Amino acid sequence: MRLLPAVRPAAVVAGAVVAVAILSACGSPPDPKIKSDALTVYTSLPLSGERGPEGRAVLRGEKIALEDAGARVGQFTVALDAIDDADPERGTWSPDQAAQNARQAAGNGTTIAYIGDLDSGATAVSLPVNNELGILQVSPLSGYTGLTRVLDKGEPQKYYPADTRTFARLVPTGAVEARALARWLDGLGLRRVVVAQDGLDDGQGGLIDLSDAFDAQRIELVKAVRVDPRPGHDLDGDVADLVKQKADALVYAGGDSEAAARLLRAVHAAAARLPLFVTSSSTHGDLAARLGRAAGAVRGVSPLVGLPDDAASRAFARRYRAAFGADPPPAARYGYEAMRTVIAAIGRAGESAKDRRSVIRAYLGTRERGTVIGDYRIDSSGDVDRTEVGGFRIAGGELRLDRRLDGGVG
Repeated sequence: MRLLPAVRPAAVVAGAVVAVAILSACGSPPDPKIKSDALTVYTSLPLSGERGPEGRAVLRGEKIALEDAGARVGQFTVALDAIDDADPERGTWSPDQAAQNARQAAGNGTTIAYIGDLDSGATAVSLPVNNELGILQVSPLSGYTGLTRVLDKGEPQKYYPADTRTFARLVPTGAVEARALARWLDGLGLRRVVVAQDGLDDGQGGLIDLSDAFDAQRIELVKAVRVDPRPGHDLDGDVADLVKQKADALVYAGGDSEAAARLLRAVHAAAARLPLFVTSSSTHGDLAARLGRAAGAVRGVSPLVGLPDDAASRAFARRYRAAFGADPPPAARYGYEAMRTVIAAIGRAGESAKDRRSVIRAYLGTRERGTVIGDYRIDSSGDVDRTEVGGFRIAGGELRLDRRLDGGVG
């Protein structure tokens, strides 16, 4: 039985209002053709706050890819302009800031592409603006299924006011993750599951995806509980509600890793033998370090775990260490690949690259082999055809590959 979320997150609703206001202010879409041989790629990432380290790693990967190309594609020069989408007071992405970033890119007549955002909620705000203005948008990590496929009411059409696809992502959808996780649970004999979600886009979308995936595996979704992710919220009632169901496992789906850690610690303290699982949207930041004694009970799925260890990946790691004095986090590979494929699309468009529509056509349908994130193809909807995700355990404060899981249909 599918359990639908009762309300949309207030932050995303507010962001949608901002986006609509921006579109109205823009009037008629501008000429999709760029007049200059100087092109600009904007990237909107959390460069401060909780996801700051991850956002900065993505940006560093982008810079290496641009440097590899010599900041030039044929007759065109390419510049990278990075903007922070985090609210300095809250430390998390802001709907107002995400919309403002998209508007800034739209106001630059040399903008050829937009890389971002990381959080699916931020992408849901920036995407309609970029789509209306015909700008290619590539998200390294936004997995919310509704951005490209039917999930909730009005999706995905509401993100594409121009009625044409201009968006692609490099991670599998939440639906792929959910199927992979459901098969893992089934293989472990965990047949009755409770789900906690935080009301953010990834949490609500994760609940829908998990409900469908559980149905397919004949796993019973015993109860779904919405947890308030705000710091200081009393979790006692939520924990008691989840534990009293006497389920075989708990899955946390959400976009706030701090809230995930608080809940998982509390549930583990109340029911130490209950297996705990998380979706990838909860694993950013220092989730592993925050779990304390609960870490050994936690497993999960993520496209950031189990990436290739091949010649291309090792070469990238050497470049990253030489430039920044540290090993590249997995997110850096996705930043590198986002920029590299944007540059490649500009190259395939050739002299027509001044026309944003030509670059979008060159990007959608691209097929890549031997990349730092593996082999994949981008379909006409903007999704990757990769269905494998990493199933992980937590050890030594890190996410470590436990097994490779397939989330394909069938």
